Amino acid sequence: MSKASSAPKVYVDTCVFLNVIKREAGLWPDSLKILRAAERGDIRLIASTLLMTEIASWNGEVDPITRDKVLSDYLENLPVEWAELDLFVTYDARKLCDRYRMRGADAAHLATAIRRKADYLITRDKGFPYGHLDGTSLRVSEPTILWNPTIDDSHIDLMASELDPDGPLRQRQPNSRQGN
Repeated sequence: MSKASSAPKVYVDTCVFLNVIKREAGLWPDSLKILRAAERGDIRLIASTLLMTEIASWNGEVDPITRDKVLSDYLENLPVEWAELDLFVTYDARKLCDRYRMRGADAAHLATAIRRKADYLITRDKGFPYGHLDGTSLRVSEPTILWNPTIDDSHIDLMASELDPDGPLRQRQPNSRQGN
């Protein structure tokens, strides 16, 4: 069995991409690890065309060059399983809105993940029902490592510590000796 066929199917919500595009302190490293895992084939990415629309609508709040690079690198140039926002998804989304008190776009993402039989939906949005969803194989989770950790993951942590000196992996300064 190839690595790609055994990799978990992961639907990634818009906020994960925005964490990376906006380099949101404390959030972007784990979000970037998810996208890099897709690039390596450690996970199989599922995305809705709604995702592209939502990311594009953040005009003024994101650098368009960074946005376009992230979209190109992680959606347009990877083997993504694309899903259209169709009438069936919107019908399912309406039921999910009622069941979980969700907003429409979030429910459409959730409905798409369920229809595409994703193993995980990765989000930071508090409007989603987290954990395993009854009657499905789907688990809703914040960004987490779903693969064997790689040196790439460690490199992202190192980059984050250099960019955010107050972060959890802040650089440690060697103790200076006085009076040698």
